[in-house]
Amino acid sequence: MMRRRIVDEDEAARWFAKADRGPLAADDRKAFLEWLEAPGNAEAYQETVDAWSSLRAAKGADGLMAMRAAALRDASGISRRRAIFGLAGAATAAGGGGVAVMMASAAGATIRTSAGERLTAPLPDGSSVTLAPLSRVRVQYDAQRRRVRLVEGQAYFDMRSAPDRPFQVVVGDERAQGSGGRFQVTKQGDTAQILIEDGALDVAAAGQSAPRRLTTGQMVSGQAGPKSVAAADLDALTAWRDGRLVFNDTPLPQVAAAFNRYSSDQLSLAPGARLDDIRISGSFRYDGAREFANALRVGFGVRVHQVDRTTWEIAE
Repeated sequence: MMRRRIVDEDEAARWFAKADRGPLAADDRKAFLEWLEAPGNAEAYQETVDAWSSLRAAKGADGLMAMRAAALRDASGISRRRAIFGLAGAATAAGGGGVAVMMASAAGATIRTSAGERLTAPLPDGSSVTLAPLSRVRVQYDAQRRRVRLVEGQAYFDMRSAPDRPFQVVVGDERAQGSGGRFQVTKQGDTAQILIEDGALDVAAAGQSAPRRLTTGQMVSGQAGPKSVAAADLDALTAWRDGRLVFNDTPLPQVAAAFNRYSSDQLSLAPGARLDDIRISGSFRYDGAREFANALRVGFGVRVHQVDRTTWEIAE
């Protein structure tokens, strides 16, 4: 039963995303109506539509509402239970071609991306968040504040100004708060980073009595505890939003780890291989892991072996 429910919700999210992009073609509409007839599917789709509406993030979705009226007119009396369910729509995804998913409940919403997938999604107040691949954020809004937690990965926020309703971001042990601006947060394992592209945030680590003010071009980065403020290389650190990774004399293992976070293709370092001395500089498409591996073979004389359809092993 649980497996069937997950399938229903994923498919509901995909149909929601298609409807939100505009009127369905005749073949798609026929397939949608056939899918809707299967047990549980109408309920899953209705819950997806209701959740998006409950977050007040479906502005301008007249086509979606028309489809709801036409396709679900016979599905009366279905449950409006606020359970966890898949939701995708009113968002722009790039990279792996999959559908990024928002999981919503009465307490808030979770937006996540898969490998190779980049997503820009609206937030209920008109702000927006862009997620790098393999990222997840938790959104909680109420009348007093706007609060977002980066659970993992990387997120860029374009925050709409609302001085009377602070925007708070939690990443690792850091708490950042402001009223408007553009900034990026990153969480990789125990390491957290916050950088400001435009505007200002008051940032405090757990245990700090007073926050520090970060302004345009500044960042804090490191593991748990107080962190020093430094200048940020904005072009390099935000290049992923254009689908690129930028390295400057970076050891190959770190480069491989970066590709593996962003690309659906994976780079594997052979056990015992001594590759730290290979340093990489340049700008690369983050979905170009296999091309990068083949370039290493030519440029550095390493051995590259295709392990399976998506994995490339690098050896001395």
